[in-house]
Amino acid sequence: MKKLYFAILLSLGITAIASAQYVDNALLFSQQNYGSTARSKAMGNAFGALGGDFGSLSINPAGIGIYQRGEVSATMNPINLSNTQSTYQGYGYKDNNNNFNFSNFGYISSIPGTYSTSGLVSVNFGIGYNRLANLNQNSYVGAENSPYSRMDAFAQNTNGINYNDLVTTQNYDPYQNGIPWESKLAWENYLINVSNPSTTGDRYSTFLLSNETVKQTQTTHHEGYLNEYVATFGANFNHKLYLGATLGMQDLFYDEAILYSESGENNAKTAAGSWGRFDYSNNTRTTGVGYNLKLGAIFRPLPALRIGLALHTPTYFHVKESYSSVMSSNLTGVSTEADGTHNEVTPIGNYEYNFHSPLRAIGSIAYQIAKKGMISLDYEFVDYSGMKYSKGMGGDSFSVENSDIKTVYKAVSNIRIGGEYRLTDAVSLRGGMEFLGNPYQSTVNGVSQPNTDYKFTTYNAGIGYRTGKFSVDMAYSLGDKTNFLYLYHLDGVEVDPVKYHSLTHQLLITVALRM
Repeated sequence: MKKLYFAILLSLGITAIASAQYVDNALLFSQQNYGSTARSKAMGNAFGALGGDFGSLSINPAGIGIYQRGEVSATMNPINLSNTQSTYQGYGYKDNNNNFNFSNFGYISSIPGTYSTSGLVSVNFGIGYNRLANLNQNSYVGAENSPYSRMDAFAQNTNGINYNDLVTTQNYDPYQNGIPWESKLAWENYLINVSNPSTTGDRYSTFLLSNETVKQTQTTHHEGYLNEYVATFGANFNHKLYLGATLGMQDLFYDEAILYSESGENNAKTAAGSWGRFDYSNNTRTTGVGYNLKLGAIFRPLPALRIGLALHTPTYFHVKESYSSVMSSNLTGVSTEADGTHNEVTPIGNYEYNFHSPLRAIGSIAYQIAKKGMISLDYEFVDYSGMKYSKGMGGDSFSVENSDIKTVYKAVSNIRIGGEYRLTDAVSLRGGMEFLGNPYQSTVNGVSQPNTDYKFTTYNAGIGYRTGKFSVDMAYSLGDKTNFLYLYHLDGVEVDPVKYHSLTHQLLITVALRM
């Protein structure tokens, strides 16, 4: 569900709904998929010990030391097709999204040292960018006879607010005085009504009858990316030890448009007729800039064996959000006052805060087989419970969200494995897999969580052609992800989560020229 803020932050009341949205986004903005070049993607991004590929600068910066000459590379991603199937209350629907992008531009400069085989062999420098995550996805969710309604959630979330505080007057605007926007929208659309006006006037209910079912749909469009602009320095010592450091600037862009609709259904059990429908649209744009430092080393104890180690500091983001909502209803048979068409539009709100992603540590090993092939393995440790928000606009410390992050998420082990085989001096075949660990705790406060069954695996294959100073690589990747999210929450009611199963097909083409 969407978080709604106050247009003027005289006070900031973070609700349980808000916390859930921020907890979900923390993971979304922290998970990374390093495959920005066709070669690294084809080999499962297991490049922590291999190097010699621009994509490795975002994994282990010591990989720049492997270069023995300069290079310019570019990668286009002409196919990025995401097919998402949702399952909710026994109903299944499919939606898809496809987009074209460039996932890599890079320049490497190699400066020879005093000696070619001993001491300081070379000092290398690289600049460019790698795409770390593609956030584009469409989904459609629906249920024909849901036993619970989002209107009940509107009522619960408004409890405790006097109904006079929901009414706009010449001298008072609820949007500017700490009233949750969702409550104001539901009130103006007659979806909730005060149930104790003669006493405190702060309890709310809906017009639904007991056991009345409703039809629900939700259409979601996500568009965005996480790019990393890198400046990497590295050195080659004796062709045995390679050291490197990357200064990274990450660029976050994320648009989310959600349209939730609910309508009444004839219910034979209660003899309830159709009451009409309401539509609830939320739009949020999130942009951020963050900075990090990556340090790495690759050691070559034997000519055929490489061992890599890398450490990534958290990325420290400053994030800006803009958001707005629209709710409309067309009701019939509810009451004289409620029947008819209603519409309410919020102001455009803005909010800023800081966020830092988790620290990462990567250990790698690669082995060359008879100069005809190689295998590589990366192990990555990430503690997602270490994600943190801070310095929210209006002085918010995000104590609720940060506590929820520590409760919901855990440390994971990500495994990436890949191989390459040279068919000829010019042509190589590649393959690899990525196994991303489940970042969710199995239980929260003693309650089993649906994301216990979270899965994220990619299957990759590719081919490369190199001759002289020119090379071209192609890779195909299939990402298989299963996760669970709630449309909304109801206290005391076990609302069904939505199961999302996404298959993402990617085609990457990298062209490189060595100098």
